[in-house]
Amino acid sequence: MKIENYLFSAKTSGLKKNGQLDLALIFSNVPLRVSAVFTKNKIKAAPVILSKKNSKNIIRALIVNSGNANACNGADGIKDAKKVMSLASEALNIKEENILICSTGVIGERLDTSKIENSLPELVKSLSEDGAEQVARAIMTTDTFPKVVVKNMTINNKNYHILGMAKGSGMIMPNMATMLAFIMTDLPLSKNLGDALFKECVKYSFNSITVDGDTSTNDTAFFLYPDADMYFGNNEPAYGSGKDSAFKGILEKDINYDIVKYSVGEVCFSLAKMIAEDGEGATKSVTVEVINAYSELSAKKIAFSVANSPLVKTAIAGEDLNWGRIMMAIGKTDARIKPNYVDIYINNFKIVENSKSLGFIGAENEKKIMSQKEINIKIDLKCGPSFFKVLTCDFTNEYININASYRS
Repeated sequence: MKIENYLFSAKTSGLKKNGQLDLALIFSNVPLRVSAVFTKNKIKAAPVILSKKNSKNIIRALIVNSGNANACNGADGIKDAKKVMSLASEALNIKEENILICSTGVIGERLDTSKIENSLPELVKSLSEDGAEQVARAIMTTDTFPKVVVKNMTINNKNYHILGMAKGSGMIMPNMATMLAFIMTDLPLSKNLGDALFKECVKYSFNSITVDGDTSTNDTAFFLYPDADMYFGNNEPAYGSGKDSAFKGILEKDINYDIVKYSVGEVCFSLAKMIAEDGEGATKSVTVEVINAYSELSAKKIAFSVANSPLVKTAIAGEDLNWGRIMMAIGKTDARIKPNYVDIYINNFKIVENSKSLGFIGAENEKKIMSQKEINIKIDLKCGPSFFKVLTCDFTNEYININASYRS
C-alpha cells in the first residue's frame, strides 16, 4: 500500500487509555496543495481552526492524534495545537504554515502535548512508504476496523494512484460527520481544479452519510495532491524528472478531469460506505434512496429524515417491517410531495403503493426481507425528476452502551 512521494508513520503516545496507536504523521517529499472540507458546527475544535487557515498554503505534512479532540478548550486549545505544530515543524525541518493538524476523541479535556513531544522523534524517524494502514489504525476511536481504499487510474497512458483513509463510527451527520478523511494522489492538479473536483465528490459521499444525526466539532476531509501550478511554473520543476505532457489535460475540465473525478469520487464513496457500515453498534447497512422528487433538495431532506429517524432505525434493528414509520419520516419534512402518491420498496419488494399498504405479505416474506444485512429503502415520490441517496445503519442497544461509557 504505497503512493509515490508520501511517507507514513504511527505510534502509541499514551493519549488513548487502551494503549493503542494514537499518533500519526503523513509527510510528502514534494510540495502539495490541499482541498479541504470542514465541519459546519459553529463550535470548532482548535485543529480545525488552524488547519482551515493553513489549507490555503503549500502543505508538506499532516499530524493527527486520537484519544483527545482538543475541542472546547478555549485559548488553551489553540495554544496546545500550535505547540504540536511547532514541534512537528522543528522535527521535520519545515515551516508551521506548511503543516495540517487534526485531532479526534473526547471533547473538553486538555491535550497533553508532552506525550506527543516525547513520541515525535520516533514518529519522524519511522516514516516509511509502507505505513498507511498503521496511520488508519492510529486515527480510530470507536471504529471497529481501519478504513483504507486504494485505486489506480490511467491518464494519457500513465498510471497514477489514489489512497484514501478515514475514521468515523458515531456522531455522524453532514456537514460533515465526526470523521476524519484523508485522500491523497500522486497526480499533480491545480488548486482551483482540485477544489471543484473535491467539492463534487464530498457532496455524494461524506455529506451523504448519517449514523445518529449529530455533527461533530472536529470533522475534516483533506484531498492532497502535488501542486501542478508549481510543477508547470518553472523551466525546471520543483520536483519530479521533468515536465510531463500527461498532466496537461488535467488543467482544464475534459475527459481526463472526468476520469479523476470519478476515481476520487469512488474512493470517497467507498470510505463513506465503510463509515456508515461501522456505525456504533450497527448490525445492518442501510441505504435510503429517494427518487422522482420535485428537487434534489426535497429528495435530500426526505432521505435524511428517514435515515435519521430513531423509530425507523430501531425497527430495522428489530427486523420489524413497520413501513408506517417511513411514511411518518417522509411527511414530517417541509419537502414538497404528493401525500397520496408515495411508493415504498424495501430490498426491491414493493410494500406501499400510492401511500397504501399492498396487503399482508406474510411472516416468511417479512423475515426474508428484514433479516438481510443490507437494507435498501427506496421511496418513489412520483412528482419530479430528482433523486438523492443516503447511507446509514440501524440503532441497537450497543450504540447506547458504547456512548454511555465512551469517557471511561
